[in-house]
Amino acid sequence: MGGDTAWVACSHTHREHEHGSLTAFVPDYSRQTRLREVGEAGQAKLAAARVLVIGAGGLGCPVLGYLAGAGIGTLGIVDGDRLDASNLHRQTMYDARDIGQRKVDLAARRIALLNPSVAVRTYAEPLHAMNVVDVFEQYDLVVECTDDIASRYLSNDASILTGTPLILASVYQYEGQLQVVTAEPGAPCLRCLWPQPPAPGAVATCVESGVLGPVPGVLGGMQAVEALRLLLDLPRAPDHALLLVNLLDGGSQRLPIDAAKGCAMHRGCAEAAHRGLTLAQSMHDVDIAFDSLDQAVAAGYALVDLREPAEIDAQPLPAPSQRWPFARVTALAAELRRRPTLLVCASGRRSGVAARALRGQGMSAVHSLSGGLAALAAAHDRATR
Repeated sequence: MGGDTAWVACSHTHREHEHGSLTAFVPDYSRQTRLREVGEAGQAKLAAARVLVIGAGGLGCPVLGYLAGAGIGTLGIVDGDRLDASNLHRQTMYDARDIGQRKVDLAARRIALLNPSVAVRTYAEPLHAMNVVDVFEQYDLVVECTDDIASRYLSNDASILTGTPLILASVYQYEGQLQVVTAEPGAPCLRCLWPQPPAPGAVATCVESGVLGPVPGVLGGMQAVEALRLLLDLPRAPDHALLLVNLLDGGSQRLPIDAAKGCAMHRGCAEAAHRGLTLAQSMHDVDIAFDSLDQAVAAGYALVDLREPAEIDAQPLPAPSQRWPFARVTALAAELRRRPTLLVCASGRRSGVAARALRGQGMSAVHSLSGGLAALAAAHDRATR
């Protein structure tokens, strides 16, 4: 107690404590500003920057932590999920006491403790085609950290249409991909690689395929580095490429992206983004949520169960419904009447795909149960606690 305290690394930071709580804190960026390429001028750039992070999960946690620690002036956080116990092995911003709480609230509290000088804006619902452009225009940079393909394409289109740089990453088991969309004229975008979203089921989520906990941590850290490189105008590779990382063998590979062979062949990224956003706007109300299926029936919806027979036998719907095989749902579209229809499956993925396909055939009264039966079960568990 009476000895030398110089070993405490942050002992030179100005702090005042009252009854054991932190009441004043002056962030210490000395290790960062000591870098020749950063300095006080670079730190001022970061303090003035506004960065939107979409997703506060495996990728989003390291991104938020590093950007808050770096002193980004304003951080926006988009996440509609609540913390699940299965998240904790990779989402190290949270702990077991937080299970069941909204991630946006948890992340905002963590950032306030990490760096109180950072202003935080939270969005507790996913962005959609009707508001994404307006939200993007409020930020200097966007980091997309979800495992949702539709969100990535929506973010790409909004990035191109608003000129807002976007950093994309995805993970699969032990591997990851990273792409920076600078949104500059002539630079490639996500659609230059893949003009249309992949077929349903072609890309699995972490829930379906599993993931080693540190993998999203590594990719999220790389996203944070790219964000700081853009904001500080640090040197970057001159070419545009998709970076592939394999954390089993430690290898990486850069695949150059030639914009002249991508969207430019179809009138450019802006035209592709406009078409994509217009299509998304026509689908923006496909996914709807209910507290129970009885509530949906009372609201006038006819229920259509798209699950496989074994799934239905194991967990029958507690409400009257039709059973349609997912593989034949579009062929059965003629059986739909004008009555609003709610498609149901286990997680909302199959029903979402089917509902969008039917919308494409002009069936505007078709909807998908958001989150599927899993979301209903989670809502029921929260209500009975």
